[in-house]
Amino acid sequence: MIKNDIDGRNLLRKTISSFYEVNGGRHIYCFRVDKKGELDWHEEHCLLDRKHVFSYSIGSDRGIAIGGIALAIGPHYFTPANFWDYENSERFSIESSTEAVEKNLRLLDEFLGYREKD
Repeated sequence: MIKNDIDGRNLLRKTISSFYEVNGGRHIYCFRVDKKGELDWHEEHCLLDRKHVFSYSIGSDRGIAIGGIALAIGPHYFTPANFWDYENSERFSIESSTEAVEKNLRLLDEFLGYREKD
């Protein structure tokens, strides 16, 4: 499980970078954003192939560790339910694990046209 601590933040960044290194060697640049307040969240904002921007967030809600992806369209970030249809958005995971991160990145690749539907 990826937790919202320094080790978890490093693991999230490593998982994202490794995914793109193994899957086509595409260029990825990420930077961290920590959101403090009522909810404690960590986000990696990433630029993929110098043309697609997405964020991956990890945090907890009522003591349950969760994670998720959002795609930037214009100046705003949209979750899968907003940028894809309901059926496909249900395929994304909200688990906070390296497996879930990789699954979500594969699905984002599918949406962006980098791979066929699994």
